[in-house]
Amino acid sequence: MVEMFNLSREEKERANRLHKESVVVDTLSGGPTVFSQNMLKRLDKLIAKNVSTPAILDEMDRLGTQAIVEGRLREYKECWEASGVDVVSATLGALGETPFTYENALRDIALWTRKFDSLDWLVKATSLKDIERAKEQGKQAVILNFQNTTHIGTDLNNLDFFYNLGVRIIQLTYNMRNFVGDGCTERTDCGLSNFGVGVVKRMNELGILVDLSHCGHKTTMDAIEISTRPVAFTHAFCRELNEHDRGKTDEEFKSLAENNGYCGIVVVPFFLAKESPSLYDFLDHLEHAIKIMGSDKVGVGTDWGAVYPEPLLARLNEEVKRIGFREEHNVDWGAVTEGFRDWRDWPNITYGLVSRGYPDKEIKGILGGNFLRIFEEVVG
Repeated sequence: MVEMFNLSREEKERANRLHKESVVVDTLSGGPTVFSQNMLKRLDKLIAKNVSTPAILDEMDRLGTQAIVEGRLREYKECWEASGVDVVSATLGALGETPFTYENALRDIALWTRKFDSLDWLVKATSLKDIERAKEQGKQAVILNFQNTTHIGTDLNNLDFFYNLGVRIIQLTYNMRNFVGDGCTERTDCGLSNFGVGVVKRMNELGILVDLSHCGHKTTMDAIEISTRPVAFTHAFCRELNEHDRGKTDEEFKSLAENNGYCGIVVVPFFLAKESPSLYDFLDHLEHAIKIMGSDKVGVGTDWGAVYPEPLLARLNEEVKRIGFREEHNVDWGAVTEGFRDWRDWPNITYGLVSRGYPDKEIKGILGGNFLRIFEEVVG
């Protein structure tokens, strides 16, 4: 970890204590992404054969999971321990030959199930009690999420099916329009459909947290109004500070606060600033959201921290065009946020909070307590 904040020894000790005492939650992250030497060799062969990017990513996931559960990728646990993160929310089924499908979701649930079954330090979290128990036992907890409702098709009963498999957070739309509503990069913004209203109501009944991070403005406002339970932007940033389709407006933050909801601020470089992004920019976004929502409703959803091998970067930057990003969105998987080059730099976020003068209670809330409040209220 490379420090970037000019803290005194006492301030560093305080930050380290707070990071250890808190239940640290990253509300959008699947944990570390690590490539073994065998995976890198296989990657080179697949690229030389011009295998499709989705097929390459599928194989890397499979090989990575196999190496982790067989104990051949110790860097995975070492990276996780260095981060000090206790809880993550891992996205299922996003990429594939056809993104966000039912089949992709099942594939990723199977991969995570293998980890849960094989690693005694990893826990599937379907309730607050699971998270509290994991923290007490020094284990890491994982909440399973979807970033799209296309996984359920047009059958509300599939929400019950995936709930029974452990999914506890579902984002209504990704960038583009689906049967539920419009995403944030769609050409138009028509809000929730009748089916979308039914999805929100069923999620409320089951105890699945409604996530609106990638939703269009009207869809976001509709869902906040219709939901009878608090909702979340698990990984968002402030459009007021960086004009970008993915950003949330002050109006949306205000409405979310009135719903008693939660917002996790990202560490994604091209979302934070147009030039030289750093954790200083992250803290600015965090403070702006807090001014509107209050310090008890804001946290951290990094949505970042994976370091991909150079041969994959250009392919990944092309791949995002299939899921609704355009050239003007400046998506670059090789970009860097100063102070957060990878997941091992997570403690720098706590250092940053100390540097901005937040009291202990607020820091513990931002690091995880604020999210756990809404998670318990909605999920149980």
